[in-house]
Amino acid sequence: MKRRVFVLAGLILLLSLVMVLSTNAQDPTPSPTPTLDPDLPANYRVEQVAQASWPIALDWTPDGRLFFTERFTGYLRVINTDGSLQTNPVWQFPVSTDGERGLLGVAVSPDYATTGYIYVYYTRVPGGGYTIPVNRIVRITESGGAGADPIVMIDIPLTTNNLWHQGGNIHFGPDGMLYLTIGEYYESLWAQNLNVIPGKIHRFQVVGDALVAPADNPISGNTIFAYGLRNTFDFDFDYYTKTHTQLFATDNGPDCKDELNVILPGGNYGWPMDTVCGGTATQLPAGYVAPLWQITPTEAPTGVAVYTGSQIPQWQGQVLFCMWKTGRMRRAILDTNRSFLVGVRDIDLRGNTCNIEVETGPDGAIYFTNQDGIYRIVGQ
Repeated sequence: MKRRVFVLAGLILLLSLVMVLSTNAQDPTPSPTPTLDPDLPANYRVEQVAQASWPIALDWTPDGRLFFTERFTGYLRVINTDGSLQTNPVWQFPVSTDGERGLLGVAVSPDYATTGYIYVYYTRVPGGGYTIPVNRIVRITESGGAGADPIVMIDIPLTTNNLWHQGGNIHFGPDGMLYLTIGEYYESLWAQNLNVIPGKIHRFQVVGDALVAPADNPISGNTIFAYGLRNTFDFDFDYYTKTHTQLFATDNGPDCKDELNVILPGGNYGWPMDTVCGGTATQLPAGYVAPLWQITPTEAPTGVAVYTGSQIPQWQGQVLFCMWKTGRMRRAILDTNRSFLVGVRDIDLRGNTCNIEVETGPDGAIYFTNQDGIYRIVGQ
């Protein structure tokens, strides 16, 4: 009997060690079986990580430092592993901040440990060969909290000089490719035009100092991964599928039909044909993919993340997303095939709001932002 107890204790210790290693790893290794019960009680607290000015996007380096963008200051900033905010910015970008422009996305390169590369997406003020603002992806080399050697990877000029529907965010996928979401620049028909960049989610391969279309993209020779999108602020990868090629993304409707979408390779999400306020579209485009979730009146969904952490196990595998207008954070519970909703629930943020970003941190906590700072949900 004692031997069985010792064996059982050893197995429990081994399982605990595996869970710790999984939590500390930069790449998530979630359970293959997500939590399906929408109403399991969860015990947690919400705490502020740092004060910040309009923090838009978050990402972590392998050593656990948190890098984030500030929309209006143009600062790329870093929080050290001891929780202290570095006084000096890592880099300052010359941002145009009218409308929905600014310093928007950040993505730590998969080869950061050897290169120090960090990518950002922002709206540059006129200059550098342009008489109009330009949405741009730039790569810098970071070391010791300081950036250097900016390299322009792609420019997407604001040819209409419109202030709205800039998108966007950037993330590296589990396939090592760099993904970009970008709004349709308030030109609705561009979302269906396969010859322009706006209104899409793009998938790039980094080759040296260039971004190119991967050979296995859904449209041969094209960087488009999905299209027919109006103004998608963020997306995340579904680590609960075998191939991880499925994404979840938010999208903003006009005066109706905000969406949470399952993004499939080559999928067409219908804008502008599918969004008819007060009626039903009579014709939908080829390859149309219906939204996973939809809401009217609009709340302007922004950040989205598939929760892969361990601090709130009751929410593992659920899709968390935030709303600009209301500050709500919701969690979408999916079936085992990750294709339809079991339920959607609000998360009590204990008096705080999530207006912009949400991410799973390497510590297994849920990080989120509003105009004033960065917060996290931790188990207790």
